This record gives sequence, structure tokens and C-alpha cells, in this order.
Amino acid sequence: MNNTSSEFITSKLSRFSIIKLSVEVFIALFGIFGNVLVAVVVKGLGKKKTATDFYLLNLAIADLGILLISFPLVAIKENAPTNWPLGEFACLYSSPLPEIFHGTSVWFIVVIAIVRYRKIVIPRKAIKNRNKFSLKYTKTIAGCIWVTSFLVFSLPLYFVVSFGLPHGGAAKWCGPIWPSLFFAQLYLCLMTTFGYIIPLGVICWTYLAISRAINHSSNFLYAMKRGQNGAEANLQGAVTSVQSIRLRQNKRAKKILTPVVVVFAITMFPLTILRLTLAFWPSLATQDYYENTLFAVTLFVITNSSANPVIYSIASKSFRKGMTNLYRKCLMKCL
Repeated sequence: MNNTSSEFITSKLSRFSIIKLSVEVFIALFGIFGNVLVAVVVKGLGKKKTATDFYLLNLAIADLGILLISFPLVAIKENAPTNWPLGEFACLYSSPLPEIFHGTSVWFIVVIAIVRYRKIVIPRKAIKNRNKFSLKYTKTIAGCIWVTSFLVFSLPLYFVVSFGLPHGGAAKWCGPIWPSLFFAQLYLCLMTTFGYIIPLGVICWTYLAISRAINHSSNFLYAMKRGQNGAEANLQGAVTSVQSIRLRQNKRAKKILTPVVVVFAITMFPLTILRLTLAFWPSLATQDYYENTLFAVTLFVITNSSANPVIYSIASKSFRKGMTNLYRKCLMKCL
């Protein structure tokens, strides 16, 4: 009876693990397809790319890194925490590297939010002379994000990652061994600050500023529309047309901005909580429910990377045109 019960529980746990992994893989495959599509469309724009398009391309690359490199490594640690199968070299030199993709993904979201802020909130005359400057240094900004993300998120791990069990035994364990709890807490707090708190603060600030500007613009246009009379009657048709276009643009911008903030805040929140909890309660990693906790956090992270191409591609008019052109080319080939 004991053996039968044990086999039943093991079989049930194995089935549950397969279901969890299947859900993660399905979401990851959807995200891989979406991000590859973003990369193909943006690359196809050629010289027509704007700063936003270039940042979207880098965001897609970062998310592909999360889905293709970081997620498989996390899945291995989730399903075989004490049986690292990839060897010492992959543990010491490859496992810390994926953290760079998390940093770059988050900060390209921030940069895209700032670009949207400059386009909507700052008057066109004020940024007209800055357009060449911003376009000229777009690649420099992207390069700085990649380098800084490596220095902040990945580099510290190369000094503490270890292969093998801390107290001897079979060399199958892979993970960081910190010289003291203080350094672990410092690193996790830095990850939380630069990977969630500051980015979320910047995104929320730009969202509020953009929403305020959109509301003021809409109210102004509505007031103009109501106040047209007398000598302005001859211009009513033309002005009404311009107003209608602007109002539609404002409404569309609001629809785009809301999911940007909500998706980032919700999907990255569990990872932030996990990091802070591990910083001040390291024994959480030894608890029985830690595996399910890690599964939930991983699910949110890959959902964020999978949702990014859907949300942020909508913010780029040239991307939508490129997507239409790609669809037409595929349709012509099929016919």
C-alpha cells in the first residue's frame, strides 16, 4: 500500500510538472513567434526606421534572449534544482549571462515610454531641432543600455556562481554562493531598484504626463469645436476634420498607454517580490512550495516578454505599415 501510494503521488507530481512546463512552453513559443515577427518587420523597414522602431527591434532581441536562453535555464533549475545537466562551463560562464536580457528588456520599455512622452507632451517646435540629435545617438543609447545591463545584472554573478554542492557531494548543483548575506542582499536590492522600481516610476510618470497632455488637448479641441460660429463658419469643415483626426489619435494613444503600464506593473511584480523575499529570507529557496512559486514567477516573466511585441508594436505607425506590407507580400506569394 505504501509503495502504491508513493508511486501514485510521484506519478501525479510528474503529470503536474509536465502540465506546468507545457503551459510555459506554449506562452514562450507565442512570444518567440511575436518577437521574431517584430524583428523581421522592423529590419524590413530599412532606412525608414524611426528611433522607436530601432528600440522595438532591441526590445524584441532582449525578449528573445529571455525566451530562448533565460527561460530554458530557469526551467532546468525549476525541474532539476540539484541535478544541473549542462556541465561546469555552462554553469560558470553561461548561466549568469541571461540576466542581461532582463535588464535590457525593462530599460528599452522605459526608453520607448520616454520617446512617446517627447512626441506627445513636448511641443513639436521644441523638439524639431533635437530630432537629428536623437536619431543620431539612438544606437549609442541602445549600446549603453546593453552594456549597463551587463555590468549591473550579469557581471556580479560571474564572481559568485559555483558548480557543485556547497558542502561536497556530486558536482550537479549550479548557483551563486555569496561570501556573505550582505552582498546577496545588496545585489538583489540593486536588481529590484534598477529592474522594477525606477523603471516603473519613469513609466508611470510618462504615462501620467502623456495622459494629462492628451486630456488637455482633447478638451481644447472640444472647446474649439463648440465655439465655432460667425466668421469661423467658413473654416468649420476643415477645422472639424482636423479636430476629428486629432481626437481619434488622442483616444488611440490612451488605449495604447494603459496596457503598457498595467502589463509591466503586474507581470514584473512577482519577480520583484521574490527577489526581495530571497534577500531577507534566503531559506525560502529550501521550502517545499518554492518550486511552485518559481513556476508562477517564471510564467509572469515570459508572459511579459511575449506580450511586449503585441503592445509596443501598436505604438509605431511605421511598424504597422511594415506589417501590412509583409502580409501583402506573403499573400501575393501564396496566390
